Amino acid sequence: MFARRFRTLFSAATAAVVLAGTAALAPLPADAAITVVLSGIQYDPPGADTRTNAQLNNEFFTVRNISSRPINLSGFRVLDAANHLFVFPRGYVLPGRSTVIVRTGKNRNRALTLYWNQSWYIWNNTGDTARFQTPAGKTFDTCTYKAVTGRYRVGC
Repeated sequence: MFARRFRTLFSAATAAVVLAGTAALAPLPADAAITVVLSGIQYDPPGADTRTNAQLNNEFFTVRNISSRPINLSGFRVLDAANHLFVFPRGYVLPGRSTVIVRTGKNRNRALTLYWNQSWYIWNNTGDTARFQTPAGKTFDTCTYKAVTGRYRVGC
């Protein structure tokens, strides 16, 4: 009787270890894969810093969906080093293999162009860092740049 009880306990323990090992090695769900990335920042628009809406809209950052499937970016966030915060609007879906431009100034949002609705420049001409975060605030991509003479845009 002891041997049979020991075998049962041993089998149950072995099964638990095997299952735990299998769970640890299982691939992450497809939704967990990072398929959207910061792809660029236009940090110093050409011309004088006049702070007109047209000039503010020449400052922007871009986000690229590198997968072939659409990604719901509702609530995802982008912040600079000074914590200026852009939040993707509710229901915003970025199509597969597409890039959205987020312009600093004001206008009406379109499918692949969004507006931050700011009245002052966000991205520092001397250098800055963009952080791309989940709605819960977890950073999963960053882009840092330093000013380079004659260069006003950086690819991330």
